[in-house]
Amino acid sequence: MKKIIFLLFLILIMTNSAAAFEVVINQEEVVKSANIYLGEIAKINRFDFGEDDLNKLKNIQITNSPQPGYQKFINRVLVELSIKNLGYQSNDFRLSMPKKVVILRKSSFIDKSAVKTFIENELKKQLQADPENLFIKELNNPDQYNIAAGDYKFQIASQSRFKFGRNNIALEIIQNKEVQKRIYYRFNLGIKRKIYQAVRDIPYNSDLNKADFKELEQVIYKNPDQIISDWNIVQNKELKTSLKKGDYLSYQVIKNPYLVQWGDRVRIKIIKNNVQLSSYVIAKERGRMGEEITVENENSGYRFQAVVVSENEVKYISP
Repeated sequence: MKKIIFLLFLILIMTNSAAAFEVVINQEEVVKSANIYLGEIAKINRFDFGEDDLNKLKNIQITNSPQPGYQKFINRVLVELSIKNLGYQSNDFRLSMPKKVVILRKSSFIDKSAVKTFIENELKKQLQADPENLFIKELNNPDQYNIAAGDYKFQIASQSRFKFGRNNIALEIIQNKEVQKRIYYRFNLGIKRKIYQAVRDIPYNSDLNKADFKELEQVIYKNPDQIISDWNIVQNKELKTSLKKGDYLSYQVIKNPYLVQWGDRVRIKIIKNNVQLSSYVIAKERGRMGEEITVENENSGYRFQAVVVSENEVKYISP
């Protein structure tokens, strides 16, 4: 009898020692990250394999998390297989959990005003324009954006670029150093500029007369480089199309509007890493507004391409 009791005692000790640790998961668990990690949903007891092994166990990725504000189910078999994939055997651990567990993911909301503030700050950095002259007209954006709970920051997706007129900027939500979500912010970007507005209908082939226009400052939601703000540029030129009363005077409506001639000395503007530099180059061909022309550095003789932005200025084209 004593031998039987002793054997039962040994079996009990071996059974307890074989189950080296216990993993406890409740019926319902809440996660924050984009993936479900064992350490986030489970309590691990009696783990004696060392801290490094414990961290590896906690970092087991069970599966993807549900979308913020939603839930999904995971089952016991999936958790068991995930632990065994780390090299543990069935007698190394005891899993205490229901057959199915509900996983919830907390969510929070970003107000569109926070998105607009971020866009305004980025515009100040990238456009090198007086912020007081820039205007944003929002277009059909949601009042709030649903994201996972926790700290976040914005970054502009690599393919998105600001432009005057209509914009649809892709913003990436960064959480835990990873892109968790992409949202879109739609707006018209305008700038306050001096313009010349026709005060009457003007037929094509007409000589430009300053008396036919009124000078005013107005917010325009198009490329300002196409709008004429200096009357001297269009002196003695003709219209190639007719203008209606209220139309703006732009380079597109002027006949043969070559702003830069061969041999002109023009200023070149270079923007790199949000720093604006300028120098002077010699035009090696004539060009209209927005056209690429060849220019030459007046000191080194090096030739490269630049875009015409006015009669005395070109913009460097990054290779």
